[in-house]
Amino acid sequence: MDQHKIENYLNEILHPENFEDYCHNGIQIEGSRDIKKVALGVSFNETFIDKASKENVDLLLVHHGIFGKDFFTLKGFMKNRVKKVLDLGVTLMGYHLPLDAHEEYGNNVTIIKKMGLEPAERIEVGYTASYSSPVTFEKFFNDLQEVVQNEQYKVYKNSDTVERIFVLSGGGSELLEQLEGMADTFVTGEVKEQIREIAKETNINFIDAGHYATETFGVKNLGRLLEKEFGIETVFIDVFNEI
Repeated sequence: MDQHKIENYLNEILHPENFEDYCHNGIQIEGSRDIKKVALGVSFNETFIDKASKENVDLLLVHHGIFGKDFFTLKGFMKNRVKKVLDLGVTLMGYHLPLDAHEEYGNNVTIIKKMGLEPAERIEVGYTASYSSPVTFEKFFNDLQEVVQNEQYKVYKNSDTVERIFVLSGGGSELLEQLEGMADTFVTGEVKEQIREIAKETNINFIDAGHYATETFGVKNLGRLLEKEFGIETVFIDVFNEI
């Protein structure tokens, strides 16, 4: 399958033109034009490349690709990563914010649906969702752990019950200040120093479930789409990161 046909197909679904992003969404390094097998991953790094190379893939499809829209310098670790891709002759394709925000295949919506809830309001690239009636914090946290597989969580519990949650995968803890009165529980993937006390003062439960762990869902969804649409084989390359 032609790499540009795959890119056009994903662009029609994700609409990257609607986002002001830190990176170019779509093909970032052009390699093999004919795609037979795709490696899916969260982040573009040497460990991911090395594992993917053993799978004889033609395309690397990731959430965190090359950040920045223009190359002014290419040195150090990034030079090494790019060199490996060029030497392998594979294509690198990345989708960042569009894959967080998508209303059907995105990271946040998928987490919410897997918890048995329905996405409601979109805020930035995250979504709110509500239980039909308040549940205990322990029930909510068990639901979350069943979905987001991580070795460690940072949990700031400020209420015994949960009714309306906000899910924002990856880094987004700074949005906590905007959630007062909109959600009683915030799930994200990173935490900044000031967050513990802000969560306490606003009476919002805060859960850092891990940047990596909250962002495996979108690329896996894209893999299933490619398998169904083009009959392409895909494999998820797990480079687990507890952060």
